Amino acid sequence: MAEPFHPQLALRFYRRPNTDFASYYSGQNQQLVERLQQVSTGALGGWVYLWGSHESGKSHLLQAAAQRAEDSGYSAFYLAGEQATSLSPQLLENLSSFQLLAIDDLHLLVAQPGWAEALFHLYNRLKDLGAALLVSADAPPRQLSVPLQDLQSRLMAMEVYQVLGLDDEDKAGLLELMARQRNFSLSEDVIAYILSRSDRTLGALQAVVERLDLQSLQEKRVITIPFVKKVMSW
Repeated sequence: MAEPFHPQLALRFYRRPNTDFASYYSGQNQQLVERLQQVSTGALGGWVYLWGSHESGKSHLLQAAAQRAEDSGYSAFYLAGEQATSLSPQLLENLSSFQLLAIDDLHLLVAQPGWAEALFHLYNRLKDLGAALLVSADAPPRQLSVPLQDLQSRLMAMEVYQVLGLDDEDKAGLLELMARQRNFSLSEDVIAYILSRSDRTLGALQAVVERLDLQSLQEKRVITIPFVKKVMSW
């Protein structure tokens, strides 16, 4: 059974560290990044649907857009679909007051009739108010299991972008970016070594960089391949 609706849950956008546009490595998604930046810095009224595989960076982009909108003086809110599933669909009634709303993992919500109906009404309210709506899912809108056809048709009318995963070259660039943002550098040899030994998911690569950063600060050591071998036990 869903928990009672608590209005205060919809009143604040909680920022997470390292989820802005500056910390996102765009790779083949540059056009999408530019579009989200436009929407979140004044081109409100944008209706953008992102889809892609797990850890493709969808959540990062939605949070970055919400942060940029707030920094630009607009009211914004990010709703994680996974967390919302344990709450009542009435949660959505307060969200039409935001100028930019980002709903992550929409596929977890639309399959449930109560949520689908609430999302349909929210969509219409946001459209009437000229607000911006950004959503993400694991499949394009036509392939979603949506019990309400009218909602599916509205999702299909949005601007649809596939978030493309990073290839090996992109992941090398991502490692370099993450290191630079922590005020240290990784040589090409070290990056190649990490990619040859680490799990290549974004979460795993971020964990490697964070661990190397912490250990190098504690030991006051330059990050070399032998140092990486020791720290990571490779």
